[in-house]
Formats: sequence, C-alpha cells, structure tokens
Amino acid sequence: MNILDGVKNISKIVKQYNDLELNQQIIDLTQQALDLINENVRLTQENEELKRANDLESKIERHDKPFVTISDDDKSIKYCATCWGKDKQLIQLHQRYYNGTECLECNICKLRFSKKDIQ
Repeated sequence: MNILDGVKNISKIVKQYNDLELNQQIIDLTQQALDLINENVRLTQENEELKRANDLESKIERHDKPFVTISDDDKSIKYCATCWGKDKQLIQLHQRYYNGTECLECNICKLRFSKKDIQ
C-alpha cells in the first residue's frame, strides 16, 4: 500500500464520522503527500541528469590545442574547448576554409584555428 492509498482509506473512515475538521486535515495531508511525491520525481530526474553529466565529464579528453574529444568516440570528433569549459556544451568544430587555409571553427563562440596547428 502506498501513501495515497493509506490516506484514501483513512479519509473513508473519517467521512463516516462526519468530522469536517479531521476531513480537512486529511485533505491537507493528501496535498502534502502529492507535493512530496512530485518533489521526489523532480529530484530523481535531476539526479539522473547529474549522473549523465558526470559520466560525460569523465569521458572528456582535454588536449593542448583548443578542442576536446570524447574518450570512447571512434570517430575522434573535435569539440570546442571554450564552449565545453564555459557551459559544458559539446559543440562540434566544423571544417572551413579561410584564404585557402583549412580551419576548424566553432559556430557558437567563433573560435577558429588552423587545422595544421593541431597536427
């Protein structure tokens, strides 16, 4: 039996005695129980999000150059180190050409560096 089932059972008994004050207390307790259940759900979701973030943080590999990679990523995708350090956002760096030079650039913070600088 969960909390709400118990409250419902007590509420039925209280109604038989026609005690309005006690009935109001049961209603208040029911609302408090619902609030606690909702808070528990919210905290459980928040906890799962923190676990995922922590798991991702443990997989981040930092480099001397301005990018990060994920340790178990077979493709070795390069992500912006600035966006990761500032907001914990994994923003993939994109290949661009400027004046004939191959560069990697972040679309968010506009970090840009020559691809030959990271080899």
